[in-house]
Amino acid sequence: MKSLVEEVNSVQRRIKVELSQEDVKNEFDNVYKRLRKKAKIKGFRPGKAPIGVIRKFYGNSVAMDVADQLVKTHLFSAIKEESLQPIAAPVLETAELPVENEPFSFSAVVDILPAIKIDGYKGLEISYEPTKADTAALDRELEVLQRRQAKTEDLPVDTLAEAGHQATVTQKGSLDGEEFPPLSFESVDIELGKGQLVEEIESQILGMKAGEEKTIEVTIPESVQDPSFVGKTVVCQTQVSSLKKLNLPELNDELAKEIGLDSLDALKTNIQERLDQQVEQANRNLIEANILDQLAAKNEFDVPPSMVDQVIDGMFDEFQFPNDEARKEAKADPEKRKELLDTAKQRTKNTLILSEIIKAEGIEVNEDDLNEHVKGMLASYGGKSEDIDDKMIEIIKASMGNQARESLLFKKAIDFVVENGSLTETAPKS
Repeated sequence: MKSLVEEVNSVQRRIKVELSQEDVKNEFDNVYKRLRKKAKIKGFRPGKAPIGVIRKFYGNSVAMDVADQLVKTHLFSAIKEESLQPIAAPVLETAELPVENEPFSFSAVVDILPAIKIDGYKGLEISYEPTKADTAALDRELEVLQRRQAKTEDLPVDTLAEAGHQATVTQKGSLDGEEFPPLSFESVDIELGKGQLVEEIESQILGMKAGEEKTIEVTIPESVQDPSFVGKTVVCQTQVSSLKKLNLPELNDELAKEIGLDSLDALKTNIQERLDQQVEQANRNLIEANILDQLAAKNEFDVPPSMVDQVIDGMFDEFQFPNDEARKEAKADPEKRKELLDTAKQRTKNTLILSEIIKAEGIEVNEDDLNEHVKGMLASYGGKSEDIDDKMIEIIKASMGNQARESLLFKKAIDFVVENGSLTETAPKS
């Protein structure tokens, strides 16, 4: 076996493998022997047909199997021999099928990490326009909580739907004769007047009675994930199966106790702490974006296509789809992947930048760091500190795998850059 490595670019190598006539002949013999064991040929017992007969029957159909075995056997040996460190499965390039008693060659492209050294992350001048706390946010959260704890009361059958009623709605949307999942749902409770539905649909539901059905035409809004649908018309068969009145509970200590807190004041404090954490995280996101934008501009390098593909897949996993099949179709759509390409490249570059800072500065995460990180995550989702025990922390850590450790490493890398730079709050733009 002979191998040769060519540089495609800074993050890809092409490895060419040449196999001798003897290598090819041996693999053809191996394939024929395997076929012989299971071949059913008239006049011979299974496994007893001569190799010459096997060649005559299967000679034109074994080349693909031989090629597969030759690549499997020799590609990774060649990669190891050439000291390449692939970060994803090699991509086999088009090759001629092998011919018995002749040499055979093939090539594959291997993605590798770029050799980079990040400059300029110390002494960085970082600026951001801070997010301010919304003074009305606490009242809105309390109202949401009231509505979540509300009791419902059936309305008389002749009642006309109006704002404030809870309507149970079933809808089937059709686009060009095919079901349109984003506007199809069954027996969903909607509080009218709260903007929970597309305005064109909700305005038509107002005035309907329980048991009534209506055909509604809707122009697809820009809020749908697939921009190719925007502006098209969906025909919706919309049915209201019931109408209920919402009886909101009073904002008092009893309501707080229903959700596990001692008093209304404790409830308000709990909500305000969560809102403050959200503002803090929003500001941190702004700081992180400023740092990464600056470092990306200071450090130009290529990113491996396979890493970008993984990031695109991850972005599709973050999106909401009506079902797994729709998500799978989106992932396989070249145009949809192209729409995410630039963002995915930037995310990949950010990951590599932070990874290099972590390596250069010897940043580490220990178990105590990880436990505190998980506690903070649970608290941000409304978890009470007294309910967060060691068992819960271990369950969360196990469910997240390496994600929690990686997230904390990146957080520490950003902290390092902030500590070794200057941070300035800017005034809002007029």
